[in-house]
Amino acid sequence: MIFTVAIPVYNDQNTIRDCLDSVVNQTVGEDKLEIICVNDGSTDKSGNILDEYMSKYKFIKVIHQQNSGAPGRPRNKAIEAATGDYIYFLDGDDYLGPEALEKMEEKIVQYQSDIIIGRYEGINRGVPVAVFKKNPDCFSFPGSNALFTMSAQKLFKRELLIKHNIRFPEHFSLGEDQPFMIQAYAYSNSIALVKDYPCYYLTNHQTIGRVQLTKKPLSGKSFMFRIEETLASIELLNLETDKKRLIFFHYWERIMEVELSALISKSFLIEDKIYIFNTLKKMLDKYQYLDYYQQFSSRHKILLRLIEKGQLEDLIAFWYAEKQPGNMVVQHGKVYPKPELAYNLALHESISFHRNNKFEGEITKIEKLENAVLLEGFCYHSHVDSSNERLFIEVSLREQKDKTISFPAYRSLFEKKYPFEIDTQIIKKEKVTYFYAYISIESLLHLNSEDGILDLRLISKIEDYTKSLRLKSKESVYLKNASYIAKGCKEPIVINSYLTKWGNLSLVVKHQMLHFKNFVLTCSGSRIKGHFDCETDLSFGEQNSFQVNFGRFLVFKPDVVLKDSTRKKMSYDFSFEVTKQELKQIKLKKNAEVIIGHLQQSVPVIYKGKSIKAKVKNILRPLFKGRNI
Repeated sequence: MIFTVAIPVYNDQNTIRDCLDSVVNQTVGEDKLEIICVNDGSTDKSGNILDEYMSKYKFIKVIHQQNSGAPGRPRNKAIEAATGDYIYFLDGDDYLGPEALEKMEEKIVQYQSDIIIGRYEGINRGVPVAVFKKNPDCFSFPGSNALFTMSAQKLFKRELLIKHNIRFPEHFSLGEDQPFMIQAYAYSNSIALVKDYPCYYLTNHQTIGRVQLTKKPLSGKSFMFRIEETLASIELLNLETDKKRLIFFHYWERIMEVELSALISKSFLIEDKIYIFNTLKKMLDKYQYLDYYQQFSSRHKILLRLIEKGQLEDLIAFWYAEKQPGNMVVQHGKVYPKPELAYNLALHESISFHRNNKFEGEITKIEKLENAVLLEGFCYHSHVDSSNERLFIEVSLREQKDKTISFPAYRSLFEKKYPFEIDTQIIKKEKVTYFYAYISIESLLHLNSEDGILDLRLISKIEDYTKSLRLKSKESVYLKNASYIAKGCKEPIVINSYLTKWGNLSLVVKHQMLHFKNFVLTCSGSRIKGHFDCETDLSFGEQNSFQVNFGRFLVFKPDVVLKDSTRKKMSYDFSFEVTKQELKQIKLKKNAEVIIGHLQQSVPVIYKGKSIKAKVKNILRPLFKGRNI
């Protein structure tokens, strides 16, 4: 298999050596190489360098010609002179990776494709990446996004170009790749990709001083000429009507994304912008876009309608509004753009943007309260105005998805009180809503009185438009062994949070006894102090109480303080004052007990597998033995 590498050269004296060396040193070997350099009337030393290399390497051919003003004619000369099985178009200021042709040869052997695209690497510039991300290693052109890489720096089967007389236009200098690529793609049997190796290095030599045609100011006529030529090339394709329409559709998709972006964002004169807009309007009518109109996305439909029926200002207004959060409105359950003409067009054709709107959210804090779980987080809509949004937390039982309960989530500015980290890219692009919600423990028990896993969703309602998502969280945000004493429960409820393998937040609810460890009582004067460890997180307040009882009538409710907290245990201290009379009575008591209560209801406390009552009794005996009260 022979590879022809075609290199049009114009004033590339500072880069052509690196370019040629990258081809000469290809790992496929010199016996598989043919290099054809076409010197397009260079005024620097490029021609001399080419002749030097030709004298050194037998597989290098050099053609000198007068300047044509564009790469099209030099490339066509190379096609005519080529004898290789495949031809690669390489620019004189770019270069190849050492194994580029070898990697491409592997794809040819594997797929027998007419076109092979090697991964691009940018030097001081961006490169196409979408074609590598959204396609398999080998694919057919129809239905793909191949038109989002329209440059000629690819490997082509020479027979494909000869058979269908595919050549570069020579009568214009900007965008001559597009008509060529449309024909090559359309007639190709398949396209193969080298994804795992940088084959082609695209450079942007800002300090070299090379005269690049692409650096010339771009006029509206030059800009539109390549589009008109490409549309005309599609019209001339020798293909069935349906296939031709599909190619028209794909090319208009590209225009809606790439060319319109250039029209709106580039520094064209206003006269040029109006010329481009009006010419696009004529092209829509000429090429009967309504024949394939229904295939377009909602966004592209509105863009096409704005070109057809509106003015340049209407197009620009929608273009920028559609890319900003909050610039779409909800009506009758559908999502429409805010700009007036775009809104009316979308409304009349029932073109809804609900699929464009992405709803995302995350929990940034989860905290145990006395009888509830507090959730704090943020969410955002990528497009919809969410100022009238209502939020809910929906809790569902993992094993019975139809069993759900919802809690209102309240909008707030928590970031002022409790700052937390949010991806800066989100802040730049999205209008974030901060929220908090209380998950009632008693309500959870109404949902499910047994042990189980609860999944959390965030529901957003804007009028009659609803979006929902599984709430995500980071590993640093968790609830560990949060213990609750609920009405009617003989055992405490312990809740732990965990993240699924997709990063979704869920709660595990279990009923289990309270187990104390390292229970200690000491007496100092009139103050009795205590300490205990527990695997669960206990909260005490108005409804949940901690009591130390000596018989029925000596009842103490000490203050309990959390002294230390880890994922494995919680350490608590407590103390209470007693009078001399109470100390005398305590000394006479045979035992005492610790009671954890909820609204006058107590639950058992276990220490080393037994009731804690025995533990307290054993501690009290030596504590007061022999003391003079």
